[in-house]
Amino acid sequence: MRIRKLARNSVLIRSAAAFYQKAWQVSYADIAPRFIRHSMYPGYQGLVQQDEKGQMVGLVYGYTSRPGQYYHDLLRPALQEAGRADWLDDCFELVELVVDPSVRSLGIGTALLDQLLTAAPNRTAVLTTREKNTGAIQFYERNGWELLKDSFYPNEKAYRIYGKELK
Repeated sequence: MRIRKLARNSVLIRSAAAFYQKAWQVSYADIAPRFIRHSMYPGYQGLVQQDEKGQMVGLVYGYTSRPGQYYHDLLRPALQEAGRADWLDDCFELVELVVDPSVRSLGIGTALLDQLLTAAPNRTAVLTTREKNTGAIQFYERNGWELLKDSFYPNEKAYRIYGKELK
C-alpha cells in the first residue's frame, strides 16, 4: 500500500471525490465541486491510501481555517459559547477522513491522519463528527483529540467539535 498526495484541482481529487461518493452514497455531482473548491483553499493538504492494485482505500484532507469559510463561520460562535474560540486562531480544519469499510482497523486512518497533521503548519486542528457516530468518536479520542463542544447543530443533526494541539 502507498500514500499519495492530493494535488490541487487534480485528476486524483476527482477520484477521491468518487471514492467518497461511493463510501457515503452521496451525489458525485454535489461532492466533486466541493472537493475541487476546497483544494484551492489556503493551507490545503490531502492524502489518499491506495492498495497494491492502485485502488483507493483511504482519504483525508483539510485546510487552514479562515474567516469567511463556511465551516469556520459556523464553528466560531459555537466555540465562543464553549470558551474555546482561540482554537480557530491558527487552525487546520480536518474536513474529511474516510477509510473503506473492508480495511478498517488496519491503521490506515491513523497513518493518514498522522501524516496529514504532521505536515500542517498550524498550532491547532479541529473537526466535527456526528454525535451518534460512536466509531468515529472512539477513533478520534483514541488518537488524542479533545472534545471542545458537544450538541453542536450546524443543521438538524447533532455534532461534536473536537480539537487537537499540533506541534
